[in-house]
Amino acid sequence: MRIGTTLLGIAVVTLVTAGCGGSGSNDNASRPADSAPPKSGKELPVAITSAEPGLLTVETLLGALPPEPTDDDAFTEHVLWKMRKSTVAMAGIPGKTSATCEGGKVSEEPGVTTRCTVTYDGVKVPWSIRFDEPAGDLKPYEITNTGQAVLTAKSVYGEFWREYNQASKHLRCGRMPDVELVASGQDTGHRCQYASSADGKAQWVNVRVSVGEDGVVFGSGRSPGSP
Repeated sequence: MRIGTTLLGIAVVTLVTAGCGGSGSNDNASRPADSAPPKSGKELPVAITSAEPGLLTVETLLGALPPEPTDDDAFTEHVLWKMRKSTVAMAGIPGKTSATCEGGKVSEEPGVTTRCTVTYDGVKVPWSIRFDEPAGDLKPYEITNTGQAVLTAKSVYGEFWREYNQASKHLRCGRMPDVELVASGQDTGHRCQYASSADGKAQWVNVRVSVGEDGVVFGSGRSPGSP
C-alpha cells in the first residue's frame, strides 16, 4: 500500500477552500483618511478598486483540472494529478495545466527520485517524487516541490483587495507579469500598498508580496521609504 505526502519546499500543501486565499494579515493597517490619497511617498502604478471575481475556490480549482484518476488508472497519473492540483492552488487563479515525468513513469524503487514538470499557462514548475524504504506492507513516498511557486497578477491584486479593502479605501500595487515563476515563501520583490493616516497625516505603507503553498502571502506593512 502506498502512503504519500505532498511537500512544497518543506511545507505540506493544503487544499484551497472556497472563500479563502493567502494568509496575509491587515492587523497592522490603520484606518486611512477618507478623502484624497496620500500626496507623500511613491505611489505604485496599479489602482486596486474592486474584487477579482476569478479568485480560486474549491469548485474552480477542480474545474481547472481533468477528472481525478480512478483506482484503475496508473499510479503515475495519480501523482501528476496531485502535482497539477497543488500548482493551481499556488497560482490562486484557474489556468491551463499539463504534466509529465521523466521517462514517462514514476519509479517506485526506494531512494530513487523521479523528476516531473507541471506547466501552468506556459510556466514550467518543477516537482519530484521519491519512495522511501518499505515499512511492512506500506510504501511511503513524498511528492516535493523544488521551492518554486507560481505568482499570478490577478491573484495578487484580488487577494490584496480582499484582505485590505476594509482597512483602506486607497489600494495600489506595482505592475507584475500575468504569470511568473518565483521562489516559494520568499520576497518576490513585488509590492502593494495601502493608505494609512499615521499621526493624522495620510501616507503610503508598502507591503511585501510572496507566494506560499496556499497562494499569495502579504508581509507586514512598511513605511513609505522602505523597499
